[in-house]
Amino acid sequence: MEQISDERQYVLDQKQKDNYPLTNQISQDFEDDTHIYRIVRLGKESVKIMQDLKWEQRLLKEREWRRLKVYQSRGWLHYAIFEKEPYVLLFKRKIKKNKRS
Repeated sequence: MEQISDERQYVLDQKQKDNYPLTNQISQDFEDDTHIYRIVRLGKESVKIMQDLKWEQRLLKEREWRRLKVYQSRGWLHYAIFEKEPYVLLFKRKIKKNKRS
Protein backbone atom coordinates (compact mmCIF):
# COMPACT_ATOMS: atom_id res chain seq x y z
CA MET A 1 0.00 0.00 0.00
CA GLU A 2 1.29 3.44 -0.90
CA GLN A 3 2.25 5.71 1.98
CA ILE A 4 0.87 9.24 1.74
CA SER A 5 3.15 11.98 3.01
CA ASP A 6 1.78 14.39 5.62
CA GLU A 7 2.04 17.26 3.14
CA ARG A 8 0.17 15.37 0.43
CA GLN A 9 -2.47 14.28 2.94
CA TYR A 10 -2.92 17.91 4.00
CA VAL A 11 -3.45 18.95 0.37
CA LEU A 12 -6.00 16.14 -0.12
CA ASP A 13 -7.81 17.15 3.08
CA GLN A 14 -7.95 20.79 1.98
CA LYS A 15 -9.42 19.84 -1.42
CA GLN A 16 -11.99 17.62 0.25
CA LYS A 17 -12.99 20.39 2.70
CA ASP A 18 -13.91 22.59 -0.24
CA ASN A 19 -16.75 20.14 -0.93
CA TYR A 20 -18.40 20.71 2.46
CA PRO A 21 -21.10 23.33 2.99
CA LEU A 22 -20.32 26.34 5.18
CA THR A 23 -22.91 25.30 7.76
CA ASN A 24 -24.60 22.04 8.73
CA GLN A 25 -27.47 21.04 6.44
CA ILE A 26 -30.44 19.00 7.69
CA SER A 27 -32.63 17.08 5.26
CA GLN A 28 -36.39 16.96 5.32
CA ASP A 29 -37.70 14.21 7.58
CA PHE A 30 -38.91 10.93 6.13
CA GLU A 31 -40.49 8.00 7.93
CA ASP A 32 -41.56 4.40 7.97
CA ASP A 33 -44.08 2.70 10.29
CA THR A 34 -41.94 3.06 13.42
CA HIS A 35 -39.35 5.83 12.99
CA ILE A 36 -38.73 9.31 11.61
CA TYR A 37 -35.38 9.72 9.85
CA ARG A 38 -33.20 12.64 8.85
CA ILE A 39 -29.78 13.17 7.34
CA VAL A 40 -27.35 15.85 8.52
CA ARG A 41 -24.49 16.91 6.27
CA LEU A 42 -21.82 18.57 8.39
CA GLY A 43 -20.40 21.96 7.47
CA LYS A 44 -16.71 22.84 7.32
CA GLU A 45 -16.38 23.90 10.97
CA SER A 46 -18.11 20.74 12.26
CA VAL A 47 -16.02 18.53 9.96
CA LYS A 48 -12.85 20.08 11.41
CA ILE A 49 -14.03 19.39 14.97
CA MET A 50 -14.91 15.81 14.06
CA GLN A 51 -11.51 15.25 12.43
CA ASP A 52 -9.64 16.74 15.39
CA LEU A 53 -11.50 14.42 17.78
CA LYS A 54 -11.20 11.43 15.40
CA TRP A 55 -14.93 10.67 15.59
CA GLU A 56 -15.39 9.64 11.94
CA GLN A 57 -15.74 5.89 12.45
CA ARG A 58 -18.15 5.61 15.37
CA LEU A 59 -21.68 6.46 16.39
CA LEU A 60 -22.00 9.68 18.36
CA LYS A 61 -23.85 10.30 21.60
CA GLU A 62 -26.18 13.28 21.82
CA ARG A 63 -23.68 15.45 23.69
CA GLU A 64 -21.10 14.72 20.98
CA TRP A 65 -23.25 15.57 17.96
CA ARG A 66 -24.42 18.72 19.74
CA ARG A 67 -20.73 19.65 20.10
CA LEU A 68 -20.60 19.44 16.28
CA LYS A 69 -23.30 22.16 16.22
CA VAL A 70 -26.07 19.80 15.19
CA TYR A 71 -29.16 21.43 16.67
CA GLN A 72 -32.36 19.40 16.75
CA SER A 73 -34.95 18.45 19.33
CA ARG A 74 -34.27 15.76 21.91
CA GLY A 75 -34.87 12.12 21.13
CA TRP A 76 -32.80 11.79 17.95
CA LEU A 77 -30.35 8.89 17.76
CA HIS A 78 -27.25 8.77 15.52
CA TYR A 79 -27.91 5.24 14.30
CA ALA A 80 -25.62 4.56 11.33
CA ILE A 81 -22.35 5.57 9.70
CA PHE A 82 -22.33 6.24 5.99
CA GLU A 83 -18.92 4.71 5.28
CA LYS A 84 -18.21 6.57 2.04
CA GLU A 85 -19.05 9.94 3.64
CA PRO A 86 -18.40 9.91 7.40
CA TYR A 87 -19.42 13.58 7.63
CA VAL A 88 -23.00 12.70 6.75
CA LEU A 89 -24.81 11.71 9.95
CA LEU A 90 -27.90 9.50 9.84
CA PHE A 91 -30.47 10.07 12.62
CA LYS A 92 -33.72 8.44 13.64
CA ARG A 93 -36.30 8.67 16.42
CA LYS A 94 -39.38 6.68 17.28
CA ILE A 95 -42.74 7.94 16.11
CA LYS A 96 -44.84 8.96 19.09
CA LYS A 97 -48.24 7.36 19.03
CA ASN A 98 -51.22 9.66 19.38
CA LYS A 99 -52.74 8.99 22.82
CA ARG A 100 -56.28 9.58 21.47
CA SER A 101 -56.10 6.74 18.90
